[in-house]
Amino acid sequence: MRDLDDFFASNVDRTLYHYTGIGALLGIVEHKRVWASHAYYLNDSREILHACDVLRALVLERAEQCSDIEREFLEQLHAWLKTFDSNAYHVYIFSLSEERSLLSQWRSYTPHGKGVSLGFSAATLNSMLREQNFRIAKCRYANHEHRELLEVLLDKLLITFNQGRSTIDVMQNHPSQKYFKFLEDYRNDFLQVLSVIKHPSFKEEAEWRVISPYYPNYTVPEIRYREGASMLLPYIHVDIQRDDGGPLFDEVLLGPSRDNELSMSALSNFLRKAGASPQTVSCGIPFRKW
Repeated sequence: MRDLDDFFASNVDRTLYHYTGIGALLGIVEHKRVWASHAYYLNDSREILHACDVLRALVLERAEQCSDIEREFLEQLHAWLKTFDSNAYHVYIFSLSEERSLLSQWRSYTPHGKGVSLGFSAATLNSMLREQNFRIAKCRYANHEHRELLEVLLDKLLITFNQGRSTIDVMQNHPSQKYFKFLEDYRNDFLQVLSVIKHPSFKEEAEWRVISPYYPNYTVPEIRYREGASMLLPYIHVDIQRDDGGPLFDEVLLGPSRDNELSMSALSNFLRKAGASPQTVSCGIPFRKW
């Protein structure tokens, strides 16, 4: 039987890229930190909700095959999962890509004419994961991958439920919600797994995600806010460094730019002076007003 840990990488063995702007790059290099964004506020407006829809359908399917007590538990799980639609639970994501220079990424995730693709070294990412209670995973896009991952999650939950159901306190809530307190202990697992699932239409992005633990309380000092295009956006700081003191990035790519030579000169000089990257490369994509 597969384990949930099989879907998360214990160690990164490749360079992964983060698309952003030169302003953000200045802050990353100066403060040695990146920003992880709230999962419910990402570009895909149904990010977590799409994964929840898939899971709820699987829960109902599994309930038809179970004993009476397991069926009751799964029916309450189905009802409990509806809370993911009505509440923006605090889990935070820092997005990376296997693709070092993808036009759709330049268009979607970088400011026009001022974009960079930061090639985070495996050493930087592994240090980040060791020092903080984060996980990293390659996003799953195919429907059969979604099903496989969610079935592993359900298997784990049902095994734990069956092993400990005689000790579960079912008196705190209404009988229709008597297992909600038990389920609440697994919200972190659910949120981290759901954060790995993406709609097939985003497959081109080849995304990896650094995923925070679940923060049950919005008042914790880690949670901050910044101005977005139409609302405040919650985020958290994620410190980055390398244990060996080496550069943060394996390379940095400059995106489509009107003054490519001048931009390349300033960018490469800045990165060399800061010791942040040994290599600066132009993406080579002709500048256009998209």
